[in-house]
Amino acid sequence: MEKNEALASVGPCGIHCGGCELYKAKDDHALLEALVAKGLRRETLPCAGCRPVQGKCPVIGGTCRTYECVQKRGFDFCYKCPEFPCDKLNPAADRADVLPHNLKVFNLCFIQKHGLDEFLKKAPEIKLKYYRGKMAIGQGPQVK
Repeated sequence: MEKNEALASVGPCGIHCGGCELYKAKDDHALLEALVAKGLRRETLPCAGCRPVQGKCPVIGGTCRTYECVQKRGFDFCYKCPEFPCDKLNPAADRADVLPHNLKVFNLCFIQKHGLDEFLKKAPEIKLKYYRGKMAIGQGPQVK
């Protein structure tokens, strides 16, 4: 994957835009219609990812404050900021079963340590472990 394309597929906060349903709707008409039926505005879909839309997330109906912060500071990713991790990345149990936001810090640490290309290879597995994994104390989430 080309560097610019790879960078465009991951938000500055570590969210894998390429794995998001709003992004995937570009290739799946049924998914697009399901998202519209859930109340998302058709004109905002499919989402091209945070960077190409300059942080104007269809879900929040405005510009993402995390995106604005990273842009203002001149970083590609939050982990490059001396204030990382900040409150914008703090996980919450609220809607953790349906939103990938609790993955941000893990994803950013993975990208920092292993690089963007390796993250993109592992992103589907990371997401699978988050949503389908069963926690094994001392081992992390396990998928059977």
